[in-house]
Amino acid sequence: MRYLYLLPAAILVPVIHEWVKALVSTAQGDPAPRNHGYMTANPFKFFEPIGFLFVMLFGFGWGRPVPTTALHYKDRQMGIILTYTIPVVVNLLLGVAAVIGVNALATSAFGPGDWDFRMFFVLAHFPFWTSDISQIGILLLANFAFVNINLALFNLIPVYPLAANKLLITFSRADNIARFNHYEKPMQIILILLLAFGIIPNVLAPISEIIVRMAWGIF
Repeated sequence: MRYLYLLPAAILVPVIHEWVKALVSTAQGDPAPRNHGYMTANPFKFFEPIGFLFVMLFGFGWGRPVPTTALHYKDRQMGIILTYTIPVVVNLLLGVAAVIGVNALATSAFGPGDWDFRMFFVLAHFPFWTSDISQIGILLLANFAFVNINLALFNLIPVYPLAANKLLITFSRADNIARFNHYEKPMQIILILLLAFGIIPNVLAPISEIIVRMAWGIF
């Protein structure tokens, strides 16, 4: 049942992340996203099967990385910072907004009560069957919040194709960049194994909980 409510977020959230990246890079004069057909709202252009599978299984994943060319930026370093941090910030803000929305809608649908942030995790991880439209909206929104926050945190891991990797390479010396490129594939394999064994979700879960608690408290 949970996968039914998780499916829209698993498709949309990576698309939003990569589309914002394409938009920011294009706005700075980079023709690469447009030339490769990424200035589109078609979700299948951003679909990456393994990344999608991991979102469905663990709430962490990725879309097909948008190609960017920093040579066209007026300020190369600032351009890279904007291109790879703004999508993360957008995911985080959407996640926070969705948590606030879940709180408001749940209070309205189920009546006033002593709601706390733990209710968000119940709704996102243990959804129930319902035919009530407002309750279906709550469950979809809870999973949308969950995936957005997780994707924002996941991108802080410095492994390609995640945002932190690009930022790390940008501000590293040439010898370190060569070292990063040499170990790129082994690091990706390690990352997938850490995801598969649930280690990364367990490490990032407390951070996600803090963000949800803060967002829940806003309402």
